[in-house]
Amino acid sequence: MYKLLLMLIVLAGMMIMPASSVSSQDDTTDEPPVTIHVVQRGENLFRIALNYGLTTAEVAQVNGITDPASIIVGQRLIIPIGGVPQAQPSTVPIEHQVRAGENLASIASLYDLTVDELAQRNGVTNPNTIYVGQVLIIGETTPASADTAEAVATTMHSVQRGETLFTIATRYGTTVDIIQSLNGISNAAVIFAGQELLVPAGSDGQPSAVNFPAPVTAVDVLPLAFTEGQTGRVRILTSESATLIGTFLNTALTVNAEENSTRHTILIGVPVGTAPDIYTMLLTVSSASGVVELPVNIRVNGAGYGTQFITLPEDRLPLLTPAVEDNELSILQGVTGRYTPERQFNGPFGLPAAAAMNSAFGATRSYNGGIAQSIHTGADFAAAPGAAVFAAAPGRVALADTFNIRGISVIIDHGWGVYTNYSHMAERYVELGQVVNAGDVIGVVGSTGRSTGAHLHWELWVNGIPVDPLQWTRVSFP
Repeated sequence: MYKLLLMLIVLAGMMIMPASSVSSQDDTTDEPPVTIHVVQRGENLFRIALNYGLTTAEVAQVNGITDPASIIVGQRLIIPIGGVPQAQPSTVPIEHQVRAGENLASIASLYDLTVDELAQRNGVTNPNTIYVGQVLIIGETTPASADTAEAVATTMHSVQRGETLFTIATRYGTTVDIIQSLNGISNAAVIFAGQELLVPAGSDGQPSAVNFPAPVTAVDVLPLAFTEGQTGRVRILTSESATLIGTFLNTALTVNAEENSTRHTILIGVPVGTAPDIYTMLLTVSSASGVVELPVNIRVNGAGYGTQFITLPEDRLPLLTPAVEDNELSILQGVTGRYTPERQFNGPFGLPAAAAMNSAFGATRSYNGGIAQSIHTGADFAAAPGAAVFAAAPGRVALADTFNIRGISVIIDHGWGVYTNYSHMAERYVELGQVVNAGDVIGVVGSTGRSTGAHLHWELWVNGIPVDPLQWTRVSFP
């Protein structure tokens, strides 16, 4: 019956409004009225069904869904009722955000549930695939009173550059709604660096089911979900000196040890083109207490960098030869794949030019109508010829040379496998091995190499992987 109704809706060309739901009722038919719900970010089938007073099985059956975990943002679901979602539900869902060191069994036990109950409520078909940052529906409760936020023990947090209410809430184990309520914030997107916010005291705003093997005491993942073409950071604390090795995305990890090898930081460049999925970081921790394995599931999201169409002058077409590109890429990977244990950077990187960015990182490029297959490995700044080029952070010059494609270039080693590259310059003012500080002028903008006009091409590499350099101007690593 519902499949027939769906066919009628499609054939009639029913217009879907740009809201989360829209009703369609026909008084001339005996078919029940329906609502079309558009899946929003952060929703799952259990939460949607609960909002409409239905069960997960009922919504799944009407929509022909065999795997409740497979719904995606933007998907349209038929809801077999009339009207709109309940405006004032008598209950609200209880949620748990997965932390490193938790698994489905420990979370289920924490809330006196069985693994099967918790899995069914969240459409989890494989208990081993839950990941850091995933929000699980535990059950439901009555809405909190208006005085709840005022009763929370609080502390003060000073907003840092690049932080959002979501990242702050995650850090303190609370929710965006609670922080908004505590601070009278109506728009979660409007906060600024230096702003003082009341947040729930301590970092245990929700019950914890963390159970790390000794000597591991804490694991922190930033951001909670990685993105292709960007940088992720994982920090592991141990109660005694330890050695860590591991792999992620089929690549050996570089582990930076500090504080007598009890603080271990891993910086990860996620290659452009990494398929969105859940990937396991498998760590091996060796200490005087023995050897233990620590798996951490991390979600990697796609970015959708898009495509650019570039027209090169005839005299520069030979620079499109694959052998030229492969040779230059090999040199860059060789330089940026070297590891320097001394970290020179601390905090967000500065911008390399006083100009607007006119071409972002990550786009697949087509040259002169050819196949779009070349990845733009940096960010371009539309600076005037002769404009100053600045070092984005302290470091040591690891390369000062002229490439066929990138032209006159300078590569700076900032330590811990982090490098920045500045290309297409007209002149460079630094030499190999020279120490530079953030803001030092290292050259001037030009149009050397495979360039269509004066601009600065700026790259950032992490352990031999090119990543979006603009992320490093917003986020404080490590």
